[in-house]
Amino acid sequence: TPEEVRAAGSAYRVYASRGPADEDGDYLVDHSVLIYLLGPDGLLLDFYGRGKSARDIARSVRRHMDTYRPLPLGEQ
Repeated sequence: TPEEVRAAGSAYRVYASRGPADEDGDYLVDHSVLIYLLGPDGLLLDFYGRGKSARDIARSVRRHMDTYRPLPLGEQ
């Protein structure tokens, strides 16, 4: 639902704003430009902005994969 989308955006501190509609009713959305890395348990591991290169992101993802440890049962 729209409310769930807003709640998810808020939880991840995403900025989004609908621009004015044109004469056809079309509009643009201004929003955060981030990539989020979530672990297999759904928890946020890292995020990457526009300043990160593909090499930086790949290195970070590999590091997270190498060091990932699942949460003990009951803490998920």
